[in-house]
Amino acid sequence: MFRLAALLLLIALPAAAGPPEALPFLPSVVFPISGPTVARGALVWLQGGISPGQFLPPEFPEGQPAPDWLARVPARGWDVWRYNRVAGADALSTGAEGLIRGLEALHAIGYHHVVVAGFSRGAFIALSALARPDLIEAVLSPAAHGVRPERRPQALADFAARLAAAKGPLRFAFAQFNDDDFDPDPKLRAREASEMAARTGMAYLQIDRPPAPTGHMASYEPDFDPLFGQRLVDFLLGPPPD
Repeated sequence: MFRLAALLLLIALPAAAGPPEALPFLPSVVFPISGPTVARGALVWLQGGISPGQFLPPEFPEGQPAPDWLARVPARGWDVWRYNRVAGADALSTGAEGLIRGLEALHAIGYHHVVVAGFSRGAFIALSALARPDLIEAVLSPAAHGVRPERRPQALADFAARLAAAKGPLRFAFAQFNDDDFDPDPKLRAREASEMAARTGMAYLQIDRPPAPTGHMASYEPDFDPLFGQRLVDFLLGPPPD
């Protein structure tokens, strides 16, 4: 169960930000959108996968709620957008293609600083943005990919392929947690991520299996934001303005 409480506000997209149909992203209903002429930048949030017919509580019309640390982003003057993926039609390849189209659209309507962050399946899709340093400045990916033993080789191959396509310089934050049943090989993935960062010259922040929080939902646990939220947002967005 998600341990979050959020005040959900229905908001309209400001005219300055362009028409909603121009984007595969939607403005968050949790955080207000200022638009590219006012906001310092845009963070695109990719939630985890949603299965067809999965019950979505009415208090979370976006699907999964935002983790607590994400509230630090609008507090820095950045807009938060969400990638409006379709339940049941969420292949990694099509997800990556839509993400890139959306990032191009954000730049076209005037955002000059863009960051991508995700959780679970959304985080794995976010890895595709590592290949486009012309479109984004930073990526956060606590990526995991499947639990069945027979899927482990493909999961690791997909992860390695996305790292192989990465280009720098960017900022890359990679988080893994103990007792995550969706993680096929945390030691191997941590080593591959750090090697990729060294190869490309990326700035690299690794949160690798801290004592707490734990589990696949660790970034949603109440102690994640006090422990890592400030450090994470400082890394992704840069130091706070004076």
